Amino acid sequence: MAESAFKGTVLEGRERRYTVTNEKDIEKYVPKPLKEKLDIVMDGVSAWVEDGRVRDGKKPYNSYIVINVDEPYANEVIEIMERHGHWN
Repeated sequence: MAESAFKGTVLEGRERRYTVTNEKDIEKYVPKPLKEKLDIVMDGVSAWVEDGRVRDGKKPYNSYIVINVDEPYANEVIEIMERHGHWN
């Protein structure tokens, strides 16, 4: 299903594959008790994902470069990704 948050961006019509939240936003906007729960839950989720990836013969985690789609250079990054078969 297409992600409604992508409407009007270069990602319009695409399905969401990743969830990215700026950690500064979490620190600023999420109440401390909920943030503490989030930290515990995310640690558990991360451990499950890492274990599963290792069982599948993959590295336990990946590192990503993240850009906002409203940055003026976003289309250049997309062109590079297309050339390398990573924008489909």
